[in-house]
Formats: sequence, C-alpha cells, structure tokens
Amino acid sequence: MSVPDWLTAPPETTASVRLWFIALFALYLFGRKSLARLHGGAAPTNMARLSDAATFAGSLLLLAGVVDPETLKAVGDTTVFLIIAGIGGLFYAGEQFLDERGDGRLAG
Repeated sequence: MSVPDWLTAPPETTASVRLWFIALFALYLFGRKSLARLHGGAAPTNMARLSDAATFAGSLLLLAGVVDPETLKAVGDTTVFLIIAGIGGLFYAGEQFLDERGDGRLAG
C-alpha cells in the first residue's frame, strides 16, 4: 500500500490544504477517542470537541505555513480557521456556563 502523493509533501495548493485539514481533523478525533479508551473512558462527542479538532488542524497548517512559504500561500485567508475556532470557543464557553457541578460536565 503506497502513501498518497498529497501526504508526501507539505500542502502547496488549496486542494491539498483541504485534504491535510480533513486528515488532521480525523487524526485528532481518532487520537482523542483512542486515548480515552486506553484510560477506560469514552471521549466526549460534544460540539466543542469537534471544534478542538478543527482548531488543531488549522493551527498546525498555519504553523506549517511559517516554515514553508508555499503552504502559507495555499492556506491563504485564515478567516475560515478563525470562524471555526470562534464557534468552538462559544460552544465551549456555553457548556462551562451551564455547568452545574463545577467539574466541566453538564448535568444530565
């Protein structure tokens, strides 16, 4: 089984940035779920965790852009990454606001 071409080099086109974003997003969710299972629990599946994955993927791509100018060009406008991070932050803050027990989990 060979590695796809877009995984063997930094993303330098808009299409490859999208593929990298999706791959990093999925990797984050898979890793989080795997770690939770290793520790005997279940990873939370709320909206804030999806935002965590999107923020992770977007941040890593922006950091890659610092190292590789072609990646930064391909990433281009960061508005989408900022919107995703902002929405996730609102969901997270809302959950914390509604937290009745003080332990970071909603009652229920």
